[in-house]
Amino acid sequence: MGRAKVTYSQYLIPEHQSAAYLAVREPGQDREVDLVRQWFTLPKGKQLVTQRGNSFIIVNHGQRNINKGPDIKGAVLFIGGQWSQGDVECHIHERDWYSHGHDRDIHYRHVVLHVVRKVSTKKSPIGHTVVLPKRLQLYCSLSNENITPGFVAILQKLGTMRWVEKVEACRKGRALEQLAKPLGSAGNEIHFQRLIAALNIPELNALPFSKKIDYIKNKAENIDWEHCGIRPAQWPEKRYELLAELISFDVELQLEMDINQLTFLNRLTAVCPSGGRGVLIECCVNYFYPLLAVRALRKNDHAQYKKWYKAWLELKLPQPYGRLERKYKQFLTKRELCTVGYLQGLLQLEKEYCTPYFCSCCPLKKMNNDFNN
Repeated sequence: MGRAKVTYSQYLIPEHQSAAYLAVREPGQDREVDLVRQWFTLPKGKQLVTQRGNSFIIVNHGQRNINKGPDIKGAVLFIGGQWSQGDVECHIHERDWYSHGHDRDIHYRHVVLHVVRKVSTKKSPIGHTVVLPKRLQLYCSLSNENITPGFVAILQKLGTMRWVEKVEACRKGRALEQLAKPLGSAGNEIHFQRLIAALNIPELNALPFSKKIDYIKNKAENIDWEHCGIRPAQWPEKRYELLAELISFDVELQLEMDINQLTFLNRLTAVCPSGGRGVLIECCVNYFYPLLAVRALRKNDHAQYKKWYKAWLELKLPQPYGRLERKYKQFLTKRELCTVGYLQGLLQLEKEYCTPYFCSCCPLKKMNNDFNN
């Protein structure tokens, strides 16, 4: 399907004239993706009213789904005095439920809320439908003119926040869950969390390696994996062997007193041949380096902790994340966009500030660079 050309009319919000850098654009064509994004900008606890007059509260927005099925998975609502958990589907017109064939698709059987821009005479079968009015769309206004000269140091501080989050997850006994992110490409992260939680690690480690893979396959047999938009080499079923290799390698590490940060990645690559370099670096980012830093803390070895933190910052991916490269390539080199310290800072920046409510507070902009103090 071809992408329609969208034209924009740019102007400043009158009541924000003092913040000239904060630009908004009104899209000439309404799109479902804008409706999905708008859903995630609604604050938790916000009360809305459905077309049938039922008020409800957003408890958890759910997760954006980029595979087949509803736009948003696993939302939690409090509606009609009851808790409701399920999926959310977004359409410009309510009748699109039928024109898109959702009435014949089993993947939409758990939709609890239909978010639309306009109601139709032909109603969708979903019990709760809510209309979100069209609003101005906010786009990133960061530029070479308004970016603060100290933005690199700010990104490093933001990246440190994500390091601390990962370390805390390991300290609280949730280390192995962190492997779900690099293994669960394109929507399979939650499924890998379920799989990892189902593993009995001592029982798994007592098996010969070939049996470990069979053990993992058996635990995953009831998981409905996502495959849409994922290259066959990255299909989740092909990650079972890598998961077994990673867990086996971790057992070896627990028996060692001193581990060299400089040679660790090459060693990991050698013992985990079923994983490409990119996914193994992601495993280091989310699992191995934070975990080894926590083990250093448990030994009261703060020097080793700092070494693992420094090594984490300096990890480099083979390629930058495409979305971040497109957005920030005018500020950072490709090498910097491959460096974990910078990438994690950008991810934290988007998590904390890239919403219509906090864009004007962006610490990378000159007038907001108190973040450094």
